Amino acid sequence: RAMEHDRAMEVYDIIRTIRDPEKPNTLEELEVVSENCVEVQEIGEEEYLVIIRFTPTVPHCSLATLIGLCLRVKLQRCLPFRHKLEIYISEGTHSTEED
Repeated sequence: RAMEHDRAMEVYDIIRTIRDPEKPNTLEELEVVSENCVEVQEIGEEEYLVIIRFTPTVPHCSLATLIGLCLRVKLQRCLPFRHKLEIYISEGTHSTEED
């Protein structure tokens, strides 16, 4: 569990500095992402499942899909370990979350 927690903090450190597409703030500053939104599970030898649940700033945010894509691209480029990614909008936080 300690390794999974360390990996989750590593993921969070990468995504927290991403800038919002419409604002000059980071996703962390806008509370789109937090430490609690990142989960990491070991799924094989030195391979991890990274699950992120982010919260758009408003329920009708037109850039929620773009934020998810930004998270995916940044992690694919920066994570130093083998991983699979699952990125979701937090339940009940967006009008199109099921899409």
